[in-house]
Amino acid sequence: MQDAPELLSMTRSRTVRPLVAAWVLVFVILAAGATWLSLAANPDATEEGPADQVVDSAVAQEYPPQDSPVIIALPDDAPADHAPSAEKDPPVTDPLDAPAPETGKDSASSGRMALVPAPIDGLIMQGANGPLPVLGPDSLVAWQSYARPHDMSDTRPKVAIIVTGIGLNSKASDLAITTLPGEVDLGFSPYGRKLQDWMDKARAHGHEGFLMIPTEPLRYPENDPGPHTLLAGASSRDNLKKLDWLLSQVTGYVGVINEMGSKFTASEEDVQPVIDDLKARGLMLLDSRSTRFSVAAKLARRSTMPRAINNLYIDNQISSAEITRNLTQLENTARSMGVAVGVARALPLSIREIAAWARDLEERGIELVPITAIANRQPVR
Repeated sequence: MQDAPELLSMTRSRTVRPLVAAWVLVFVILAAGATWLSLAANPDATEEGPADQVVDSAVAQEYPPQDSPVIIALPDDAPADHAPSAEKDPPVTDPLDAPAPETGKDSASSGRMALVPAPIDGLIMQGANGPLPVLGPDSLVAWQSYARPHDMSDTRPKVAIIVTGIGLNSKASDLAITTLPGEVDLGFSPYGRKLQDWMDKARAHGHEGFLMIPTEPLRYPENDPGPHTLLAGASSRDNLKKLDWLLSQVTGYVGVINEMGSKFTASEEDVQPVIDDLKARGLMLLDSRSTRFSVAAKLARRSTMPRAINNLYIDNQISSAEITRNLTQLENTARSMGVAVGVARALPLSIREIAAWARDLEERGIELVPITAIANRQPVR
């Protein structure tokens, strides 16, 4: 016969084991429920959303052009000088994958007109970093030879637009080239990948190209346009050496547009040697006017260099309402001044809004033109 203490121990043992099992089961159920709720609340936790949603959300804030480099606005495809060796987007293996019309022929109302292939014989020379634009024989100059042909007899008010940042993001670059009317110019980042492929594809779809030249902003290096930025106060030799590298990254552009530069473009001493070099190469200047103190256009006029001036940044704020409002303002400027120029970035929302705006522009009495068509037609203050 067992003692009373031993019986009590056995009874407790039989009671505890089922309780432990029950509590373990409860914890398992609670853990499973928490995991399910977590996944339900965040269905995108294990896969990426659409590419344009990623880009738009990254830049859904005010963008002061003079202080924020374009490469920050397009983070999913880093510039060549900053990016890791592995590309996130597939390479551009066939830049002419979309059939283009014959050279010089318009395709209905799309503005598609295949431009002559680049480079043109006599307009480039081999430099230390690659091909450089030069003056050609028989007075050939790049800004006219690579320009999109345009009928200058039309007297309607004219609007020209450039979309910058081509080459930094393959999806956005392709969207801009294939969606926008051919009259819209494209600005190519010197830090982009496979720039010549993008330039060739753009020209096949009728777009003129400008090369973006990074220049020092006021808050440099907090905001840094890249390792080849032209700096205020640097020797002209150093800046021209950087300019040589920048101009060698692609061929076929009609001119250059400064990226940022609120500090650099305010200095005549720093800007003049650059203007002299660009003019000697037969290029056009598009002054992005990141600040009202820019002297770039004034010096270009003094040097008899072809020029245009940005009137308005179209997408400082990324919203349909803001972009539409700015495009309407460009129209009003063109009606009062005869011509107007706007600058936008290669962002999906900006591209779609500009394409939609352009569809019935002629019905409103405005002509969309390439930037070369309005060279020297704006007052320089």
